Amino acid sequence: MEDAVTVRASSVLRRRRGVVGIHCLLALAFVTAVLLWAPGVATAAPLTVALLAALAVIADRHDIPLPSGIRFDALIALALISLALAGPRATLLVVYAPMLFNGLTGHERLTRAGNLANVAAYAAYTLVGAVALELLPMAPTAATALPWLVAIGVVLLGINWLVGPALYGSMWLGRPFSDLTRMLVDAIPAGGVMLALGAATIVASTSAGIWALACFALIAVLPQSALTFALRTRPVSRLDRAKARRAYAHALALQLRLTREERKHLMRVATQLESRPVTGEPLDFAVATSRNPGDTSVVAAHLVLEHWNGMGRPIGLRGPLIPLSSRVLAVADAWSRLTAAGDEELSHEAALDRLRALSGNELDPAIVRAARAVVAQERVTAEQPNPEPRLHRLRIPAPLRRALASAGA
Repeated sequence: MEDAVTVRASSVLRRRRGVVGIHCLLALAFVTAVLLWAPGVATAAPLTVALLAALAVIADRHDIPLPSGIRFDALIALALISLALAGPRATLLVVYAPMLFNGLTGHERLTRAGNLANVAAYAAYTLVGAVALELLPMAPTAATALPWLVAIGVVLLGINWLVGPALYGSMWLGRPFSDLTRMLVDAIPAGGVMLALGAATIVASTSAGIWALACFALIAVLPQSALTFALRTRPVSRLDRAKARRAYAHALALQLRLTREERKHLMRVATQLESRPVTGEPLDFAVATSRNPGDTSVVAAHLVLEHWNGMGRPIGLRGPLIPLSSRVLAVADAWSRLTAAGDEELSHEAALDRLRALSGNELDPAIVRAARAVVAQERVTAEQPNPEPRLHRLRIPAPLRRALASAGA
């Protein structure tokens, strides 16, 4: 057994040394080729190059995670713009700016193997892009050049994948080539949109100048930053039970597609629970409902302690006879008891296991399934195993929320 492990470790080491050697040679060859032989000259002002580099840094720090694990940002579109406006040598400064910035600020180790792959890949597509733009059959300022510019961008995307992720993923990480191919396919839709914006920026820059870059930043880069900010969250274990219960109830309401009026009613019931915790005693229920005969939120608050199987209190309602808001808050309350500050502070995974054990007895199975769906659309990680639900608030399709969540895991 030890010999097999040793042989395997030795094989991995040889494979990794091999890919480092390949990327060293490719980086040296492509960087040299760009610096010495790439066609095209710098035509943009230093301010434009600086702006492109700044946008590259911002885009890299607020990139978009895709379902297969690759992280796609606006860098290739910015490289295409830089090639057209500033030439290949300035483009190297633009594409390497995020890497240098991350290294200097301690965000990542500059000398890691993945960065060597990036050096080679970025130089490769810079060289190929410079040659392709030189051979462009029409002036890149003409609107008819848009398809050609997008096509060149797609080629750059493929070159980046081939020299970078395809080699690095297969030889260093040992991932199956089919997974890496799926990464490329996954990047194409978002990449096509970014490249189309980049091509339009190149065309617009002839008349709008630096304002075209400002428009590109507004459309392509700033929304990424806003999305990253929206994804920031805090652990539920820092919230008190009432706040956690309210957050879970809101997330479940959206997942269950409750109407606006139903959600408002649900929040009124949650407020009742916060102001006066229910006891489940039939006498308390009778007194509260007689004092507020027209307030359905008071009734629903007292029925939160009813069980799906009819064994709860105060009157033993069963299944769908229990008001929907009471059933939702029963799940939210049980969930908050397991994860909120001062309670067990479990991870979402452990809490969901407990909720599933109660499903069909105390809790409505459909709402427990909704709780699992909510967690599947949140950024649960080893560092933050019980984040406050926030992704469900984004008005984006559920598959994209799941993609964002899985990429953060």
